[in-house]
Amino acid sequence: MPEPLSLNAILESAAADAGFPAFGGVDIARAQADFLKHADRYDAWISRGMEGAMSYLQRGRDRRRDPAMVLPGARSVFSVLMPYRKGPLGRADSREGPRYARYLDGPDYHDVLSEKLEAMMKDVCARWADQVRADLMPFSLRYKVCVDTSAVLERSWAALSGLGWIGKNTLLIHPRLGSYVFIGEVLLDQELGLGPRPIADYCGSCTRCLDSCPTKAFVAAHDLDSRKCISYLTLEKRGEFEAPAEVLDQMGPWVAGCDVCQEVCPFNLRAVKAASGEAAAQGAVVQDRWEDLMNESLEAYAARVKGSALSRVKPEQFKRNLDQALKNSNLS
Repeated sequence: MPEPLSLNAILESAAADAGFPAFGGVDIARAQADFLKHADRYDAWISRGMEGAMSYLQRGRDRRRDPAMVLPGARSVFSVLMPYRKGPLGRADSREGPRYARYLDGPDYHDVLSEKLEAMMKDVCARWADQVRADLMPFSLRYKVCVDTSAVLERSWAALSGLGWIGKNTLLIHPRLGSYVFIGEVLLDQELGLGPRPIADYCGSCTRCLDSCPTKAFVAAHDLDSRKCISYLTLEKRGEFEAPAEVLDQMGPWVAGCDVCQEVCPFNLRAVKAASGEAAAQGAVVQDRWEDLMNESLEAYAARVKGSALSRVKPEQFKRNLDQALKNSNLS
């Protein structure tokens, strides 16, 4: 009779079969002391108003600090990474068109990753149920899939599970995959028998990300002022821009998101080089010619981005971004 597999072994096998290139789990109780350091830093960041107008971050503070408020009885977190396109999105020459954050290409990652994780967990439950039918262990498993929209400190749990370190640009950096990755979690009501396994921070003395930010949004290493961040201004900020004129002038041709602090990271340069043979075709979601964008109606924009991550940017908001990008490119 073969030895029964642990829940963690089943999770890892199912994650590998699902195609996730990196994954790992950690027990909440075992990681509590380390996790609370992350949570305290997050609370201090919020207390300084660095989240800008993202009021949902303020509302979710308690839930982010305590996963049991997201899934009652939560005892472990299993994290996965899913890479996204590594090639630039948009036009390299700002005279021809704008630029977009790479992750905005294609279907909405919230839906794609959530469905992928739900399918993985069905597989996990089926594999564990097989062991129950063999009377090898009791079966009881409750879980919740979380992809960005749940109040969870994704980067912290991924880092504590050994999937990378949180770089000076505040992003999770995997030593092989870089930071062009989506993070997903599954909260579970069972322990995995795993403590935190943080890996070394390989940023060292490098400050490329901090030095390259067009709007100087980094107060210091690991300390981002969202109110100056191009991604925040173009993706999260509703209504009129409230940033100083010098910040808006430095936003360049970015109309949705920004990748500058990732583009200069040595670990992303390696990841991009390793993926140089991959197809870099642009999806139908993104329009990258100034002329086409200027002639597009708000209704046509809404129809074009439907079902994509870009749909988070509402038509009026995108027009605001477009007007600023045209001005910055000396085209308005």
